[in-house]
Order: sequence, then C-alpha cells, then structure tokens
Amino acid sequence: MTQTRIVLNPKHKDKAEEILQTTGIDNLSQLFSIFVVNFGDCLINKLKDCKNEQT
Repeated sequence: MTQTRIVLNPKHKDKAEEILQTTGIDNLSQLFSIFVVNFGDCLINKLKDCKNEQT
C-alpha cells in the first residue's frame, strides 16, 4: 500500500476532530479515506450537476 500526504487547513481541524470524537474514527487518515470511499462519487456527481447548471 502506498501513502499520500493530505494537508488539512487549520481552520477545519476543529470540525474534523469533532467528527472523530462523534464517530469513533481513529484518525484523520481514516476519516479522509472513509469520505473518499463513501462519498467520493456523490461529490463528483454534485459538482458536475452544479457545473452544468452554470452553463
């Protein structure tokens, strides 16, 4: 397994920590992975829809 470093903007750290505490997710790396796996396709589709609405 390869690793990629993700940098979290400090202004979002409190929200990320709240999500960790609420969900029991162990760390920010796992949180990001869960977001990508579970919500990545939804995000892509939403962004495509928004782009199409602007044109």
